[in-house]
Order: sequence, then C-alpha cells, then structure tokens
Amino acid sequence: MDYKNLLGLELEEVENILKRKNITYVIREIRGHKDKETLKIPRVIMVKEKDNIIELVITYFSDFLK
Repeated sequence: MDYKNLLGLELEEVENILKRKNITYVIREIRGHKDKETLKIPRVIMVKEKDNIIELVITYFSDFLK
C-alpha cells in the first residue's frame, strides 16, 4: 500500500482504510494552543512506517469550507 495516498485525508477515513486491510497503526497528535474551538477536523499530515506499524501524525483543521 502506498501510504502517501493517506496524506490530507480525515482521520476517520484513514482509520477505516487501515482497519479493512488489517494494518496496525498508532496516532500521534499535534495540536497548537490557538483557535482550538475552530480547529475540529483531524487530518493526516505525515505517515511513517516502522517495524510493521504505521504511525499517523495528525493535526486539526477548520471546517470553515464545508
């Protein structure tokens, strides 16, 4: 699987993809201190593979454009 295709997707969608393929993953969150009330949508910004485990680095984005 090309994990680059997961970049930018919402976390829920990525979790569903990895669960369907029985891929073990962990989530690491990056969250700032400003605008917490407007940043609600977790998206994958980095994917790392180490020891057959995928690490998803996520941060939060605004839902302003939805």
